[in-house]
Amino acid sequence: MRSEARLARVVVVAGAFLFATPSWALCPNCLGQSPTLSPALRMVGLFLLVPPAIFFAVAIAIRKFSSHRR
Repeated sequence: MRSEARLARVVVVAGAFLFATPSWALCPNCLGQSPTLSPALRMVGLFLLVPPAIFFAVAIAIRKFSSHRR
C-alpha cells in the first residue's frame, strides 16, 4: 500500500511537470515582451527551484536517518 501511494505521488508530480508551460512562471508584462524566455529569466527560474530542492533533500534525508534508528 505504501509503495502504491508513493507511485501515485510520482505520477502526479511527473504529470504536472509534463503539462506545465513555461509561461506559468512569468508575469503578464514579461509574456507580452517576448514569446521565448531570455537566458536571464531561465537563470532566475533555476535559482527559484534551489530552496525547495534543498528542503526536500533535507526532509528525505531526515526521514531516512530517523527510520533507521528504530
